[in-house]
Amino acid sequence: MDLNLFARDGVTLAATLFEPKTPNGGAILINSGTGIARQFYAAFAGHLAARGFAVLTYDYRGIGQSEAPRAATMEDWGGVDQPSMLEHLARLAPGAQRAMIGHSFGGQVLGLADNIGEVRAAVLICSQSGHWRHWPPGRRRLRMLALWWLLIPGLTAATGRFPGSWIGTANLPSGIARSWARWGRSPHYVCDPRGRPLRPHNHAVTFPLRWMSFSDDPIAPLSAVEALRPYYPNAAIERLHLSPSDLGAESVSHFGFFRKSMPRQPWDEIADWLGDQMRQTGRQQE
Repeated sequence: MDLNLFARDGVTLAATLFEPKTPNGGAILINSGTGIARQFYAAFAGHLAARGFAVLTYDYRGIGQSEAPRAATMEDWGGVDQPSMLEHLARLAPGAQRAMIGHSFGGQVLGLADNIGEVRAAVLICSQSGHWRHWPPGRRRLRMLALWWLLIPGLTAATGRFPGSWIGTANLPSGIARSWARWGRSPHYVCDPRGRPLRPHNHAVTFPLRWMSFSDDPIAPLSAVEALRPYYPNAAIERLHLSPSDLGAESVSHFGFFRKSMPRQPWDEIADWLGDQMRQTGRQQE
């Protein structure tokens, strides 16, 4: 079911609710990667719904079918859009325990939501720090340096937006692109306009995290993924660094886990893990 939902500040966000035929008492919010429209996650979300979860996907402001305010930043994605969708999920699936799945950027910003402590478990997939020093020395590090210091500032100034598809990344509104480049230039990565670390609610991430990365992912290399781990010092983290063969796939890279071609066993393992975490939480609350 496609929906138009208001963020806390009145911005209209496009969303899709996947409703289970037989609810299992769990509800999942999927946080997209940078610039990725929610439809990309439809097959994965539908599979989780078939397993009994209510699942909500959404487009951040300025992406897909959502409203695009001129002054939007990445801080708005994490600090306004994300908590707004957690509230909507609670309303759309009343009484359900909530969990999250964050892809790339979607796992970097849990601590920007002031209601993140209401979540019971989360799975992070290919979530990493974007600071260029966490890339292996050589061509890939130089590409990250160029992205943050030259390509985003230059192309955004020239075109009024960031035409990321020209270089194999995401198309982004100018405010979003500029704030992303600011993050990438800061050693703290998620940062405020002055470059200072932005961690307002990271201490509230006390729930279990299953954190997955893949050996063939050039966008989230192991060193960059590990650099993000200190963002969540109070979480019980289960880290899985996997090869494609571990998932029964020829390749995974940064996006393959959510494609229709992914074997269903890894998706089922996530459903099983989230279900177990929610049941344990339910028993603790009895």
